[in-house]
Amino acid sequence: MSVAGQITRIHCGTFDAEQYWRGSELAKLPGLVDKENLRIVSMMDELLFAFCNPNEALITRKAMNPAHKQYLGDIGFRFYNNEFDLDGEGKETGKSMLQLLTEADHSAFTAISGGKPELEPFAAIPFTREASERHGFDCRMPDMDIIRRVNTKTYSTEMKERLDLANDSFIVNHSSELQLLGESLLRRGPFLIKDNYGVSGQGNLLVESISILERVVSYTAMQENKGKQSQFVVEPYLDKDCDFSCQFMIAEDGAYQLISVQRLANDEFAYQESYTPEPEFLQMLEGKGYFDLMERIAKGLYSDGYYGHVCVDSMQLRNGDLIPLIEINARKSMSLIKNQVDRFLTPQDLQGNLRYYSVTTTNAELQFEDLLAAMEDSDLLYRPGKDAGIIPLTANTLTINRKADKPYKGRLYVSMAGRHGQVRQELHQKLSGLLSSFSLQVMN
Repeated sequence: MSVAGQITRIHCGTFDAEQYWRGSELAKLPGLVDKENLRIVSMMDELLFAFCNPNEALITRKAMNPAHKQYLGDIGFRFYNNEFDLDGEGKETGKSMLQLLTEADHSAFTAISGGKPELEPFAAIPFTREASERHGFDCRMPDMDIIRRVNTKTYSTEMKERLDLANDSFIVNHSSELQLLGESLLRRGPFLIKDNYGVSGQGNLLVESISILERVVSYTAMQENKGKQSQFVVEPYLDKDCDFSCQFMIAEDGAYQLISVQRLANDEFAYQESYTPEPEFLQMLEGKGYFDLMERIAKGLYSDGYYGHVCVDSMQLRNGDLIPLIEINARKSMSLIKNQVDRFLTPQDLQGNLRYYSVTTTNAELQFEDLLAAMEDSDLLYRPGKDAGIIPLTANTLTINRKADKPYKGRLYVSMAGRHGQVRQELHQKLSGLLSSFSLQVMN
């Protein structure tokens, strides 16, 4: 179809925004770089189709799988998507999606830029304004310095102080401070060191012994001797019962809009699943003033110059205590995507659990189309009118690392749609079995 002048909004993004916010002058915590995981994360921009209306576009790093896009269209998600790869044949992920868009040939997007559509990224990162200017998109975002600041762990720690919240977090600016504070905390138990721009599954280090502390201090001091600056947040490791998060929006004029609360399943600090909380849980939060606090956080963010999407990570301890502010993520989130899929399912009186399956395989012939067909044949695939089913939310994340005769990693994001938790659990078990039939070893 002709799209000139019809597109009103363009969705795109880079899900590891933190690495593009952090400055090269900052010291890092020790850790291994997994290139296969980085490639998978670079394909997660497919998830943003959930925000698209028929008159909106999704620009992805690589063109979406045709069978996947056809299926999404068949169930009701219709949107424009680029039919070419922005990063060519390459598999490296050094350039963000926004930088690739900035460098893309202007003629590639003239068909969708006629009406000056608004560019809405997953997170505002460097090159967002440049990409908008190059292709004639509208762009509304705070200054990049503000975005960088409000997404730091130190900002979240400072916000606790501003709001007079209980605060066991400490800001550390040198390896010598880390040594002294760490030794003191270890006398009481394990503690966490958080990178100022850490992201889910990375940048959080659990310290359980003096030997681990000494290795981290030594590694940090070595970087400081080379001119790097240390800035970490250190806090006791808490006896957690559950994780949850709150999503809200701050308009350009400061207006606050609560969007949702989602329960989370995390594994080793890494996001694994979002699911809908019980009404009793929300009532408990209301009674403890949680939602009033979220609005106060929003006012604080706005007073510091930020507007846009926000996700606040929270926690409840085993003793029942509420830790309402763990950290602020001034961007969209996985739980917000889950909420968008739920909005799509609501007319069918269904809810979904957003989760992913990390897999390893040596199946060099693996095709997403074959898996999609098998889900259809097994009556697992969601179709409108069904009481339950699975919506595959990504395709390229599964096959981006595919190689011949060597094990490789993939990931499949899905929404388990059903009316009851037991039904969604049964779908999970059946999909796990189906993945195994494709020689995919599920790692989570």
